[in-house]
Parts: sequence; C-alpha cells; structure tokens
Amino acid sequence: MSLRGRLTLLTAALIAAASSVLGVVVYVAAERTQLAAVDQVLTTAAPVAGRFNEGRERPRNEEIISTIAIARIHRDGTIHVLRQAGAPTALLPFPALGPADVEQAARGPITLPGTPSYRVLVTPPDRGRGPTIVALPLDGEEAALDALRTGTALAVVIVTVIGAGLAWLTVRRAFRPVGEIIASAQAVAHGALDRRVPDGRPGTELGDLSESLNAMIASLTTSITEVAASEARLRAFVSDASHEIRTPLTVIRGYVELLRGSGMTDPDRRSKALERISTESLRLERLVTSLLILDDLQTQVESVREPFRLDDVVRDAFTDLSILESDRQVTVELVPAPIVGSADAWRQLCANLVQNIQRYTPAGAPVAVRLTTSGPDVQPPMLVLTVDDAGPGIPPAQRQEVLERFTRVDTSRATATGGFGLGMSIVRAVVLAHAGTITLTDSPWGGLRVRIEVPVDGAGAGATAPAL
Repeated sequence: MSLRGRLTLLTAALIAAASSVLGVVVYVAAERTQLAAVDQVLTTAAPVAGRFNEGRERPRNEEIISTIAIARIHRDGTIHVLRQAGAPTALLPFPALGPADVEQAARGPITLPGTPSYRVLVTPPDRGRGPTIVALPLDGEEAALDALRTGTALAVVIVTVIGAGLAWLTVRRAFRPVGEIIASAQAVAHGALDRRVPDGRPGTELGDLSESLNAMIASLTTSITEVAASEARLRAFVSDASHEIRTPLTVIRGYVELLRGSGMTDPDRRSKALERISTESLRLERLVTSLLILDDLQTQVESVREPFRLDDVVRDAFTDLSILESDRQVTVELVPAPIVGSADAWRQLCANLVQNIQRYTPAGAPVAVRLTTSGPDVQPPMLVLTVDDAGPGIPPAQRQEVLERFTRVDTSRATATGGFGLGMSIVRAVVLAHAGTITLTDSPWGGLRVRIEVPVDGAGAGATAPAL
C-alpha cells in the first residue's frame, strides 16, 4: 500500500477512535443526566406517595396515564401494589423486588432491569405505614438512549468517512510535490541532467528536501560533466600522444629498414640515415620526458614543499637566455621573492618559457621579465611574474587552448620548430599546483605577455594541479 493510503487509513482510524470515545462520553453523560432527572422526580414524589391510601380507587378517566408506580411493604414483608404505571387500559407490570433490592433501594434509587426497566426508591415507614416503594418506568428514557446510541454510531461512521475523504484529498494535495519530485528524479536518472525538482515551500520538510535534491542533482551533473570532459580530454590526449610518438617511430623504422636492406651501400646515405634515426630518437626522448614531467608535477609539488627564493630561479633562467643569445635584449627586474613550493618545478616552468622565446620569437627581439609583490591590501600576499616578448604573439581566441596539452597555434601537426605543444601545459600545471593563476595577454611590443600570480606562502599547493 502506498504511503498516501496508509496515511489516509491511519487518519480514518484516529478519527473513528476519537469520535467513538466522544460518542461514549456523550452517551454516558446523557444517561447520567437522565437518571439524575428521574431520581429527582422520585425524590420529589416519594413524600406524596408515602401518604397514598391503600383503599383509594384509581381514577376512571382512561386518558390519565400514571407515570409512577406505588407499592407498600407490609410487616410480613409482602408487597402490596397501590398503583401501577401506565394508561388504565395498558398498565405496566410492577417491578419484582427481592429483599436485597428493597434494602438497596432504601439507601438510594436503583435500576431494576426488565420490560420495562424501572428506577426504584424505597421510603422509610411513616405514621404506622410500612415502607413505600416508588417506581418510575424507564421505557421513554431507554428509547431516547437507544436513539442516541444509534445516532452516535451513525455519526461516528459518517464523520469517519468524511474525515477519510478529506484526509485523502489533503494528503494527495500535500504529496503532489512528492510526485513531481519522483518524476524529476526519474527524468534525471534517464539522462535529463537539466531537469530540476520543483521548489517546495521554504521552511517545510518538502522545501528542504527539494533544495537538497536540487543541490545533489547539480553536484551530480557537474561531476558527470567533468567526467565526460575528462574522458574527452583523455581520448584527445591519447590520440595526440599516439600521433606524436608514431611520427618519430615511423621515421626510425623506415631508416632501419633501409639500413638493413642490401641497397644502402653509399656511406653518405648511411650516415644520413643514422643521423635521422638519432634525431628522431632524441625527439622521441624529449616527448617522453615532457610527458613524465607532466605526470610527476603533482607528486613533486605535494612531496617537496620547501622555502626558496623565486627571484633566484627566474634570474638564473633568463641570465642563461641573455648569455646564449647575446644579441637579444633581456631586461630583468626582480624583487626578493621568498616562496614555499617546489624549486625544481619552477625551474622547469622558467626553462619552458625560455625555450618558447627561443623557438617562437625572432632573433634579437627584446624580452622583459618582472617579478613583483602585490600591494598590502591584497590578502593573501601574491607574487606576480610577468614575461613580455616581441614575438608574433597568440590570437586571443587561441590563448586558452594553448595552455592545453598538444596544442599549437599552427593547427597543422608540423614540428618544424621542434615543439610538441606541451611547454605551456607544463607551465600551467606548475602554476596550478602552487594554487596560482596564469593569463595570456598582449605585450607592449605586440607579442605575448605571460602573467603568473601565486601565493607567497604556497597555500593550497598541489590542490589544483591537472592530472593526465
């Protein structure tokens, strides 16, 4: 049985029980009220009945109905009926009293069952007369009580039926949001992730339930979306990595087959083949090394958190650039920047930035590097690293994509520059692993500006680093 049905039956049972108890209370109260009225009549009539003469004849008017029966108890204990109750043509039998009944009725009115039942009172002897028995038939009172009993039972049934109907309507209306919640939950289970549970009345149980369910559905939707996006990224990563690895392997295999063949007798051609095999092997090694760096960043940052000077790491990397390319103007402005994190990860970040400058900016193009701290009004305090170059830059629509793995500005898979599209993704991974942010904008020379912000104390390091 449904919850609605059980609640309706429970409500009907409670209504029936409550109305039955109320009916019993009303019936008992009515019975006691009637007996009290009858006792009052007997008490009032008793003194008059005590003076009733035994030889007095009953009135002959057949329309006069006696409501009280009178009898006298003689000295020998016999009961002499002086007057019967009822109409002259339909006298009611006098109640049969035993000695015990007489003794009890002398102490107060009693009820004697029979057809009809009587309410009986015995008065003490008076002026030489024996005790007088005053009896009042209860046929009218019993009929009224029977009618009350029947009416009460009928009222209990009617009230119960009406209450059950009203309870069903009330429960049905109250549970209408539950039905909508069930329908919404089933729709979500079948893939309708944009479906939400109707909001209930605030402050009620259904309101709290709908709010909690909507929060849960939103969380599940976010999780499912993230899992789907992660699977898509994983498939793209596997596809891109496979392509990048397959290209040098194909070249190596081709030249190996040529060297194994009998036609490769020219020393120059053999030397060229071996050179190409060596080049592609080194390229494959660099690719695997970059992938290992990406995979190891999270563990490295979590396991190695130590204080170091970020300005020293940045100075070393860009000093090497100015030495290796003496015709390039490299401007370095650094402030003392103590930080907590992985110094090796930051060295890899700076090395990747330097490699990108060497690959993608023209020879002799200027580079400006600045490392500053945020103002005192920024909490927590942040370190800001800005690298500007005068290269070709990156179109705004592709700046976010270039931070992903195997992404190149040139959508073709040419590798003339020697890159795999992993450099900036490693930079991003290091920044996220240190709870920082990275943005790409235009430099003052029209090239690329890389802006990195990280907390000074490395708070949250390792919490947001992307996984493969």
